Amino acid sequence: MKIIFGLGNPGKKYKNNRHNIGYMVIERIAEDVRFKRSIKLKGYLGEKEIAGEKILLVKPTTFMNNSGICAKKIVDYYQIHLKDFLVIYDDVDLLLGKIRFRRKGSSGGHKGIKSIIEILGSEEINRLRIGIGKKRDEDLAEYVLSDFSPQEKEILKKVISDAVSASLDWVRFGANYVMQNYN
Repeated sequence: MKIIFGLGNPGKKYKNNRHNIGYMVIERIAEDVRFKRSIKLKGYLGEKEIAGEKILLVKPTTFMNNSGICAKKIVDYYQIHLKDFLVIYDDVDLLLGKIRFRRKGSSGGHKGIKSIIEILGSEEINRLRIGIGKKRDEDLAEYVLSDFSPQEKEILKKVISDAVSASLDWVRFGANYVMQNYN
């Protein structure tokens, strides 16, 4: 089993925020999947089979800065090795429309991935960063909690499609393949 874990904030008011791009990718992968809320595991969970591999798609119900709580519960409950765990999240340091896959590294200042690294106790976590860009003069919190502009939505469609492909290729072919073909 592999886990694809999309970061975001729960609730309708955050649905289209830049910070919820991880949720958006999970929802696209899971178009034919019914999610069930697990209070015990602190997330919305959906199962899917991809290339003969059982996949658990997760949208944490904790807020972004506490994503590690859900990640730890999922990893422990399903007894998953971190090599089989992929986190998808927004990155203000990448231009809108760009994606980057890494097998390990620091949080880069992202509080959701920081929570996951701290609670799981490892920086060796597969991650797919999706660029949302940022203008230097904007307040970071306001920016990540804002919705995409109409002009950005065309780029958003393509980058979500690219992120879905990269995630599915991670399941099918592994991390090296994704780094060679998407970075």
